[in-house]
Amino acid sequence: RKLGYYALPLLWRENIIGWANVSVVKGKMDVSVAYVNGQAPQDVTYQRELSSELGRMEWFLASVSSK
Repeated sequence: RKLGYYALPLLWRENIIGWANVSVVKGKMDVSVAYVNGQAPQDVTYQRELSSELGRMEWFLASVSSK
């Protein structure tokens, strides 16, 4: 695998724009994001939604690891 075992596609509007690898290292969420064209969309809405989604992922991982 080139992009990581758990690489998740990043979708924005109708395009696949990149991928993200999310893991937990020493109890903290570790995120690696890469983009097909080398950079994130400059759209403020994209940045807000990515941040929101990462927040939900962090909450999920914390709730799963505490059980």
